[in-house]
Amino acid sequence: MPIQGKVAKILQNDEIVINRGRLDSVKPGMTFEIFAEGGEEVWDPDTGETLGTVEEIKAHAEVTEVKDRLAVARLRMNQQSPMGVMNLGDMQEQLQKMFGQMFGDDVRVQGFGAGQNDDDDDLESMLGGPLKDLSKIQVGDVVREVNVRRKSSGF
Repeated sequence: MPIQGKVAKILQNDEIVINRGRLDSVKPGMTFEIFAEGGEEVWDPDTGETLGTVEEIKAHAEVTEVKDRLAVARLRMNQQSPMGVMNLGDMQEQLQKMFGQMFGDDVRVQGFGAGQNDDDDDLESMLGGPLKDLSKIQVGDVVREVNVRRKSSGF
């Protein structure tokens, strides 16, 4: 059975703290995958019924330090994601470049809440609140051990 826990803290230098440690059998060198809790619901195109949920892996992390009740792990970002590791700021910058080329440099892509005038119509106000960047690792994201080694049954 793989060890599962949550991101308890995000440290500098691309490291996270996992809420599982030596008492939970975590060891240095173990690899964990990180994903948002709940996943994305998938619907059957023929019947319209839900088929269940799938998890989008945000990153992998390798354990570098273990204490009794926590582990520190270094992140390895998931390059398989359709957007890679692009966050909202990067997306806004790319949109600004595209719109500038198409419509001229006077066109401005509204920001996502950073210093914006409350009267401006930006994406956050249109959607009714702050946007959460789902591509970034966040406290509370689920971590699950990968490459689980099974004990030999002796056969």
